[in-house]
Amino acid sequence: MNHEWYLTFHGGEGRSDLNSIHVYSADGKKLRKALDRASLPADVELRELRDHVFGPDGELYVANAYKNSSQIIRFRGKPNKDGKHVFRDLFVRSDAVRNPGFSHPFNIAFDANGDLYVTSQNTSLALRYHGPNSDNGMAGSPMPLAPSLAVAKDRKFMPGTFCASAKEVANGLVVVRKAIFAGGFLCVADRDADCVRKYDPGTGAYLGAIAAPSMIDKPIHILEKNGVLYVGNRGNESVAKCDLLTGQVSPFIHPKTGGLNNPAGLAFGEDGYLYVASRGSRQILRYRLSDGWPDRRPFIDDLEDDPEFIALVNPS
Repeated sequence: MNHEWYLTFHGGEGRSDLNSIHVYSADGKKLRKALDRASLPADVELRELRDHVFGPDGELYVANAYKNSSQIIRFRGKPNKDGKHVFRDLFVRSDAVRNPGFSHPFNIAFDANGDLYVTSQNTSLALRYHGPNSDNGMAGSPMPLAPSLAVAKDRKFMPGTFCASAKEVANGLVVVRKAIFAGGFLCVADRDADCVRKYDPGTGAYLGAIAAPSMIDKPIHILEKNGVLYVGNRGNESVAKCDLLTGQVSPFIHPKTGGLNNPAGLAFGEDGYLYVASRGSRQILRYRLSDGWPDRRPFIDDLEDDPEFIALVNPS
């Protein structure tokens, strides 16, 4: 299969060329940018791109995270003749009245029904939106509150809230980062609470936290494979793993092993390795899945900026 690596950088307003998805070959060679800027409307500007996933409709969804441009942008999933994805529409956008909880999106996830979940950094919420194939509401609009929150008639929550913040509920999210569906849970990294919180994916009920003081320290990115959750930690520059069945947490990549410095995006390769975006060293590193042993050389070195999200995709 024609796999390529899709990578976003921290970006910002200083260099517009960084504000795209950058494409590398399966063996780490720089190829091109993935998004067709010429297809963007005049009022849409790419700034600080974060997560990027292919949705249930086959289209490419990208988090545009700049403070004045909080959006989930939908691009055509099939690249054009130049290998680039053409703009389709703004699927979700910030709106002070209709969508006030959506600010500085970080992570995108789709559930089994095809509905969209987004973590919002500035409000520390996990928000839920009608998916592209929804029969129950307008695609991209906030869904009803999670059932576990809707019963609290004495409290008001932002439209679309599925996981509330610590300002709103006990055991709420303090500083949210990545959320994924794994092991029958919605797992959400709560950076400043030093844990990964678990929620019932149907009701949004809080089901407890995965925490290990010496191993889970300022978690940012999480990833799951075969019932094992991998947790990238900013605090101690490591990756821990957790058996979602037993709850047992153990080290996977020990602090700073292989030059790891501020781990960001995590992705599985087809070669038995876990790939890790190392923000502080501006590298993509890889570690053997069987034992966490680092490859002796960076997979990609001397990146132009701090890497954020990375994914191995087959865009064709």
